Order: sequence, then C-alpha cells, then structure tokens
Amino acid sequence: MTSQILTVAIVASVILCTAVVLQQSIRFIDLIVNRGLPASDLAYLSLLITPRILSVVLPVAVFGATIFTYHRMQTGSELVILRSAGMNSFRLAKPGLIAAVICTFFSYFFALYLMPVSSQELRTYLSTARSEIGAILIKEGQFNAIRDDLTIYARRREENGDLIGLIIHSEQSNGDQVTVIAQRGAVVNSPTGARILLANGRQQTLSQGELHDIEFEEYVFDLVEEQQTGPELWQQPRERFLPDLLSPSNSPGDVAYRGELIAEGHGRLAQPLLAIAYVAAGLVILLKTEFSRQSNAKPILAAVAIMVGLLVVNLGLISSAGKYAVLIPVMYGMVVAPTVVALYLLARPQQFKRRAKPSELQEI
Repeated sequence: MTSQILTVAIVASVILCTAVVLQQSIRFIDLIVNRGLPASDLAYLSLLITPRILSVVLPVAVFGATIFTYHRMQTGSELVILRSAGMNSFRLAKPGLIAAVICTFFSYFFALYLMPVSSQELRTYLSTARSEIGAILIKEGQFNAIRDDLTIYARRREENGDLIGLIIHSEQSNGDQVTVIAQRGAVVNSPTGARILLANGRQQTLSQGELHDIEFEEYVFDLVEEQQTGPELWQQPRERFLPDLLSPSNSPGDVAYRGELIAEGHGRLAQPLLAIAYVAAGLVILLKTEFSRQSNAKPILAAVAIMVGLLVVNLGLISSAGKYAVLIPVMYGMVVAPTVVALYLLARPQQFKRRAKPSELQEI
C-alpha cells in the first residue's frame, strides 16, 4: 500500500508543481520576448524554482494520495476485511505513515539543500542573462535598458554587427554616474561576460558633484553586472543554508533582518514535518469514523479542513515569528502536537457505537 500512496503522491506532486511553476514562469517571459532569451532556457529556469515549490507541495501531495488510497479501500470494503482479520487502526495506518516519513526526508532535502543552491544559481543566471542577452540584442535608434542601472543607445547597426553612434549611461554602486560617448563599438564575449569594445570617444564621470572628462581612442566597457563579494554581499533568506539562517552574521543586512532569517531557518526545520501531521490527522478521521455510504464525503472534507488549517497556521507563524521570536516554539508545537494526538488516537482501541439489531427494534 505504501508504494501505491507514493506513486499517487509523485503524480500529484508533478501536476501541482507544474501548475505553480507555469504561473511563476510568467516573470521570465520578458527575458524571452524582449531580451531574446532562448525558449529552451525557460525549462532550466523553471527547474531552478522547482525545489522551493516542492518543499510546500510535497506534504500536500502525500496527504492527498493517502486520503485517496484509503478512501478507495474503504468504499471497496477492503478496510472492513482487514479489520475482520484482526488489524487495528494503527496497523492500518502504518503504510500511510511510512509514506509520510519518506516524504518528510525528501522535503528536508529540498528545503535544506536544493532550495538554497537553486536560488543562488537562479539569481546569478538572471543577472547574467539580463546583461549579456540584452546587450547583444541592442535595438538601433532606441534607448535600451539593459538593467536598472545601465542604458545603451546606438544610432544604427551595421551589417557586420558594429554599433555606430553609441551613448552608454550607467550608475555605479558607489553612486558615481558614468556616461560614455563613442563613434563605434562592438559587443564581444569574454570569460567574465559580455563587453563592448569602444573606439574614438569620451567618458564623463560625475563623482561627488565633480565632472571628470576623459577622451579615448579605445575603451572596454563591461556589461555584466558587477558581482559583490565578501561582506558586501547580502543573500536573500531563500539563498542561504540552514547554519547561515540560524546564526546570522554581524553585517548590517543580517542585523536588520535577524529575526526574519532565524524564523526562516526554523520554518525549514518545522515545515517538512507537516507531511506526518497531515497524514496522521487525516487517517484518524478516516479510520476512526464509522463508514457510511450516505455521508462518505464528510470525513474527507473534515480531513481536508484540518490540513488546510495546519498549513495556514504554519505559514502565518513563519511570517510572524520574524517579528515575535516567542512564536518559534509555537511553530514546532503546531506541527508536533497534532501528530502526537493523532498517533495516540490511532493506537487507542476502536470504540464504535453498536447498532441495534432488527429483533431488538421490534421488541422496543
């Protein structure tokens, strides 16, 4: 039965993840339509955002797979036969709980390793793509915004690809504004990224209110956004591994967002455990409720309501724990407590009310 649950969970995960990835991929359309990113790279970008989505989707998928499998066995009277063979509720729930534990291990792998790795790669890839691809497809006679701090104008493009009448304006990280005017230029690739080789022009730099003007015969302008390193780099929470989240540094960014970073770290530890809580709570509803063909949808709706409630509360606690650290233990409690209560109820002997026999009803 465990293999059946896992198979259904994988199919459900693929469907849910594909739907969410397609919705998230809309923000990449600009790179394909306006900046010339190859459509084949959309699959790679979608793959990079998949781990973050799977860490949330997988527990929900295994819950749905468990409810579907057990409900099908219930309507087919298979659970009644197994009970008649002497199996109690806990033994019946064992395959579903095993599937939930397997799902939890995979969720931890996605949340603790694949998500930060893929998020870092996504950030680097998008930064490079916006600069390099946008520069290669400079449209003549227009101001081309390569990125937020870089704009390029070319009067025309010759057949060999050379750009005539160039104006380049960029804003440096230190606040300086640089404007380069050149008669001719050409976009070339280098090991460090795309560059423009400029000829016969001048560079004007506005620094701290002073204008510096330099003429040149040849000049190389880097188009790839300068990557910060060392203490100046501030990584987003989703780009960090667990130790960096639970023990933020003393950098200005980490100090300002210390609460959010710590809450994100504890959220990654608590959220995968929701798979066990979902499944255990759902199995209690299905296995401890007397089956009736007239109202067989009520237990399913109750199980789904509990799952949605746990998910909403968990997401709310992760969001609020960044401001109120006292909610971090509550975050774990909202995952562990339902699991413990559900396992206790599953292990407790079944106590259904005995229905009166027809002969007893006649006597009454």
